[in-house]
Amino acid sequence: MPIKFLPHYTITPKIAKNLMRIEAAREQVLNLPLTPMVLASLRETARLYTTHYSTMIEGNRLNPDQIKEIIEHKGHFPGRERDEREVKAYYAALTQVEQWAAQGLPVTEKMIQTLHALVIGNGKSKVKPTPYRDGQNVIRDARTRAIVYLPPEAHDVPGLMKGMVNWIIKQHTA
Repeated sequence: MPIKFLPHYTITPKIAKNLMRIEAAREQVLNLPLTPMVLASLRETARLYTTHYSTMIEGNRLNPDQIKEIIEHKGHFPGRERDEREVKAYYAALTQVEQWAAQGLPVTEKMIQTLHALVIGNGKSKVKPTPYRDGQNVIRDARTRAIVYLPPEAHDVPGLMKGMVNWIIKQHTA
């Protein structure tokens, strides 16, 4: 049975003008020549902002310009050494994921363990996959010390990881 769509809104002249501006901008972007250099620049900008926002949610206070300086080995921010190491580590892991994706490799537990090693490796690009943890850990609120998240127990992690990898592979082949 067909669905009858009866919108309850009015397109004012201001809305129409803005919609036309959006469409004009969309056409400009669609017709831009994307040279390899432009694509590389867009990818790098995306990497830097991904690194900024992903580490920011973990409490990192470096801004995008500072992160760019760190990645390019052009800056150091005294008192922010932990944040600098976190940025370098995240960036190394992100770069590795992109390389694997470009090669079309299927996800494995070894890859996940390698990513973990990169994330905790302070920006080293040559690491060995880390073993799964053997003890319980807990995420606490820094101010109140209240438990924010209690992850699965260590003995459950290998089975959960194997299940996750199998699920990813199944999604990819479906």
